[in-house]
Amino acid sequence: MKTRDAEIVFISRICDPGQSRQQQKTTAVLQGRVGRSGSSLYLVFSAEIADVGPADYTIRVSGKEALIIRKGASPMRQPLMIGQTMTGTYGTQIGHMETKATTEIIDSDTSDDSGVVRLVYDLSVAGQSVGKVMLDYRYKIG
Repeated sequence: MKTRDAEIVFISRICDPGQSRQQQKTTAVLQGRVGRSGSSLYLVFSAEIADVGPADYTIRVSGKEALIIRKGASPMRQPLMIGQTMTGTYGTQIGHMETKATTEIIDSDTSDDSGVVRLVYDLSVAGQSVGKVMLDYRYKIG
């Protein structure tokens, strides 16, 4: 797969369960890579996780499916499929925990040199609701 350098603006919002007005929000501007293979779009970048350390991310989006892979600090693998509850894993210092994500939105709008990806899902870790996760990735090639 051929990839190209890109600036990726990543916005993460998590609404606490039962408190729709309470949000944890993180915004980062990162240098990464964007590529295509078949009908899939790939975003690849590294980011620092507060109080944990560096992590390498791969986000794959293809139609009504997506996959979030994080390696390094707090490893994670979370498949997403619109309207389905999918099981994944989340790594901590004490071991791996099961995650479940029920996806509402997987949306991408891309052109040759820029694009937007939006993922929205309800997440639970080890049976406890984390809340609604809203991830927005905006990228520009070059």
